[in-house]
Amino acid sequence: MEQPMAAAGSEEFPEGAKINASKNQEDEGKMFIGGLSWDTSKKDLTDYLSRFGEVVDCTIKMDAVTGRSRGFGFVLFREPASVDRVLELKEHKLDGRLIDPKRAKAIKGKEPAKKVFVGGLSPDVPEEMVKDYFGAYGEIEGIELPIDNKTNERRGFCFITFKEEEPVKRLLENKYHNIGSSKCEIKVAQPKEVYRQQQQRGGRGGGGFGGRGRGRGGKLIS
Repeated sequence: MEQPMAAAGSEEFPEGAKINASKNQEDEGKMFIGGLSWDTSKKDLTDYLSRFGEVVDCTIKMDAVTGRSRGFGFVLFREPASVDRVLELKEHKLDGRLIDPKRAKAIKGKEPAKKVFVGGLSPDVPEEMVKDYFGAYGEIEGIELPIDNKTNERRGFCFITFKEEEPVKRLLENKYHNIGSSKCEIKVAQPKEVYRQQQQRGGRGGGGFGGRGRGRGGKLIS
């Protein structure tokens, strides 16, 4: 077994940024790690997997409500051969539990990810400010600012559709973005059917296309 190798640039990029940036693409160096103990930290997981090769990113998925680990995470190795070395070992034990490493598969969609869900956006942030902020990343095709049917006021999120996929990749390199006075969370917008399934299971994934309520947007930006 190789000696552990330190994670590359662990302080130079936000946790999970490189993993999220390639979530819609095949990446031979990326793995899904299931069966984690609630007590296992990112450092614990990185230290363990670094013995198989250089780790460039690692993240453990946390429950947004409880703040506790959801029992799985992802790791990105610099070299695909490291994944092969992990899989060659029949059993992996960490913090007293058998963990389940697998090759991570890209999230398959019919079309490239060109639409993002922006959560935590204050209704007081002007539409022009939203347009200017996201327009700096690439050409915008449409902005949706959903309206609450009961109050007739803007809701606390929006959707941005770009003409190309590249701006979405760059946005996802950082989970949070400061827009005006709002700290907003950016996620790939999911198709309505996926969003509905998550809600039925009590999930808290990225926003569904369009959301509920009438949108001020959906309009084309010339």
